[in-house]
Amino acid sequence: MILIIISSISRLIKDAHPWLSYDEVVKVLLYHHQGSMWIHDLQRDKLERSMEAFTKLLKSKSIKALKPFVEYVLGAYYNGADEYGNQIEESSREESFEHRWNKARAILLKSK
Repeated sequence: MILIIISSISRLIKDAHPWLSYDEVVKVLLYHHQGSMWIHDLQRDKLERSMEAFTKLLKSKSIKALKPFVEYVLGAYYNGADEYGNQIEESSREESFEHRWNKARAILLKSK
């Protein structure tokens, strides 16, 4: 189910922001999906509405406003490997998953 949603939504975002790669779009969508499920505990119907609202928000942002959010999500949020390529355990990270998710959300919401 999530793959169908992400596939159709990623096309909408990619059309609005062609400078993003599909890999970047999918990672940004997975960021929102993970937080919606794990932090906000949204279930199917509310999760779908949340993904739709998130898509509208992303589409409404300019490149200048969206770029810091994307850079943070791709860098700090997904930065799960050390300099040798070994996976970093969540418990070993300096910032918790919830803190990284909320920080990315704050970057997105304050950008115009």
